[in-house]
Amino acid sequence: MREFQISLAGQAIGIRSLYDEIFHLCRDYLSDRAELSFRVETRPEDIRFEQEKSLREAALEGKPAFLYPEPYLETLAVYRKIAARMPEYNAWLMHGSAVAVGVEAFLFTAPSGTGKTTHTRLWLEQVPGAYVVNGDKPLLRLRDGICEVCGTPWSGKESLNRNGIVPLRAICFLNRGVENRIKEISFREAAPLLLQQSYRSRDSLTMQKTMSLIRALGDCTHFYRLFCNMKPEAALVSWNGMRNNT
Repeated sequence: MREFQISLAGQAIGIRSLYDEIFHLCRDYLSDRAELSFRVETRPEDIRFEQEKSLREAALEGKPAFLYPEPYLETLAVYRKIAARMPEYNAWLMHGSAVAVGVEAFLFTAPSGTGKTTHTRLWLEQVPGAYVVNGDKPLLRLRDGICEVCGTPWSGKESLNRNGIVPLRAICFLNRGVENRIKEISFREAAPLLLQQSYRSRDSLTMQKTMSLIRALGDCTHFYRLFCNMKPEAALVSWNGMRNNT
């Protein structure tokens, strides 16, 4: 049993875990603040839930079933519990890759397998000064009418993340295309896509709060749809399109 605390999106969170893997995952986010926002604790049934969920998803997608190690499954369970509490603090988990240039972040989101990881790599190669805030599961936080991208240690297979908070400039929905082109879209068009890529709690009140946060997001950022191939110029098309039009 391990007890420690971390800081995510400005909140101090206590964690009580069964295994040490979650502690090592969160080592860059450790905190010693005296007052905690909330605590999470994992139990064996939480780990079983994550494994059963993985097996169900593999069956639905026609993929081979895989039994993951319990310490890894616990890292998923911990973040699920954290994500369920974050809307209380005006923050929520969104699936996507957040890349920053200077003091502004751009979030790329799409269903798995569309090419977020590849497009992120192209930004790092083609856009001067670009760096990854989180490559897979950042937190978004609304504060004083501004949306911010917050780093977390849950960042995909590449483990690209940075412990920091960066103002969000735009959200871009990726689509595969033969030619690279980008266009700005309305919040009305973006809203169902935002909801699809956000963590959706089974608790109705928490879900209502998440939907309220997503609606507020429409007042403080811009939204784009990018049709792209995976050639280097795709990064420059999205970078120039978003920085010039916002």
